[in-house]
Amino acid sequence: MKALIIDDEKHVREAIRLLVPWDEFGIDRLLEAQDGMAATALIRTERPEIIFTDMMMPNMDGTELLQWVAEHAPASKIIVISGHDDFSLVRHAVKYGGIDYILKPIDAEQLISALAKAVSSYNAEEQERSRKNRMNIELNQLKPMYLEQYFSTLINEPGSYPNFADTLRLELGIMKPIPRARIALVKLELTSPFIREKFASGLDLLLFSLTNICNEFLKDKEIGFALRHRGQDQELLLLFWGDGEPAPALIKEINDAIFMILKTRFHFGLGHSAAFPASAAIAYQQAKHALLRRNLLVNDSYCHTFDAAVHHQNNTLLLFSEHEERIKFAVQSGNKEQIRRALKPWFDTLDQAGFISLEQLIHWRQQFELAKSIWEYKSEKSKSDSKHDLAEEQALLSLDAHGFFDYEQWKQDIFTETCDVSMRMTEHDKERSVIEDIATYIEQHPHEEITLQDISERFYLSREYISRKFKQETNGNLSDFIAEVRIKRAKELLGNGQLKISQVAELVGFQDEKYFSRVFKKRTNCTPNDYRKHHYSGDN
Repeated sequence: MKALIIDDEKHVREAIRLLVPWDEFGIDRLLEAQDGMAATALIRTERPEIIFTDMMMPNMDGTELLQWVAEHAPASKIIVISGHDDFSLVRHAVKYGGIDYILKPIDAEQLISALAKAVSSYNAEEQERSRKNRMNIELNQLKPMYLEQYFSTLINEPGSYPNFADTLRLELGIMKPIPRARIALVKLELTSPFIREKFASGLDLLLFSLTNICNEFLKDKEIGFALRHRGQDQELLLLFWGDGEPAPALIKEINDAIFMILKTRFHFGLGHSAAFPASAAIAYQQAKHALLRRNLLVNDSYCHTFDAAVHHQNNTLLLFSEHEERIKFAVQSGNKEQIRRALKPWFDTLDQAGFISLEQLIHWRQQFELAKSIWEYKSEKSKSDSKHDLAEEQALLSLDAHGFFDYEQWKQDIFTETCDVSMRMTEHDKERSVIEDIATYIEQHPHEEITLQDISERFYLSREYISRKFKQETNGNLSDFIAEVRIKRAKELLGNGQLKISQVAELVGFQDEKYFSRVFKKRTNCTPNDYRKHHYSGDN
């Protein structure tokens, strides 16, 4: 705490210094001034809590000084020490906040008592000021959270806050009404590897920084407002008031500012201007579609409009599931080259399409994760080992240093991850057999003339391995199993009296009716005709 002694007589200043035990009052620094003019300069720079002042001084006397202090340093406590017992001076001192009026010569007890009262009053008021400051800080911290919560609810439950525009306008100090707004969206999944590494401990600091940067352009100029989308931890929303025509240019300016600070840029989805807040949910969905449905293979902009998204919205998803079975068998083989060959037809289809959106990547990721969980479950893989955290999924979006999608790296990452799954499955059970899968495949395709070579190529295993493992696990030959499956299906088809024997033969993979009859008789001890007469003659 600081105290300032103001008197044009040096011996009076010395007397005040000597009469008070300053340490007992927490005062560790004493300042002096010989008149009001010198005192105002010290008060501006040092902000003393306690001020002792004479009333009759040159340049600026005590009456003028008291008025100045009341205006410029109202928290300071003033004790007047004067040689004049004048009621008008006392009244002036009281009017402008004087704690006490002490007459010269100075009485030590009176001086100490006045100081005790001044310090006590200052401390009490300081506690109240601190309490109010804390409340204001907390309120200022909570206000954005309340606004974020209101707006997030408004998006998810349209019509829930019909007066939100007025509330937002008042909180932001905007004088004009807000009848319309345009919304832009940033999804933090699409961030550069540099930013993911820098903010690996959490996204809160990143969102806080981005919100502040955006609001320097929007809020302060009263042209918009940036806030987090509560419930969507990786989304930042930008509201542009009115028709939002300057939005693309502003987004570029904001991105340039972000680059200056964070050394990266972000992708923005931008919807149309809509009635606010009634159509805020629609405007948000437009911004989201603009971002999710843009062509990631075209790297020419960071601002993506809803109109461009509509142009691509009918693009085929090119489902990963259509290629899953072939990839699964390659994964089970444990051979990287076979995995590469199995993925190639899918990648070739994507190359020909010339279009990949974030929406597709998310869809493929879901399908891929489901497929992996099924593969590893069948391999008796524990659930805890097959989890993937958010950072890993983000990394699989494969972005370059500028935040653009790196298609070739993405394909390489998919290949690497698929190989990792294969390695985990192989390490878990090196003797895992695919014989059950082969048997199921044969049972599902009795109409095909399946050979050992066909199975070898489909399951990426050598013919010798398949023959040896099949005999070990079934105590029978693969060729016998295929024949039994086809004969079993033939027996079922013979129950249909409308089918000729030649048709039945063809439906179970035999092009020659006579050869089919010989095989059937060898397996059942009767011809197909005899089997039909014996088992189905009474059905008609």
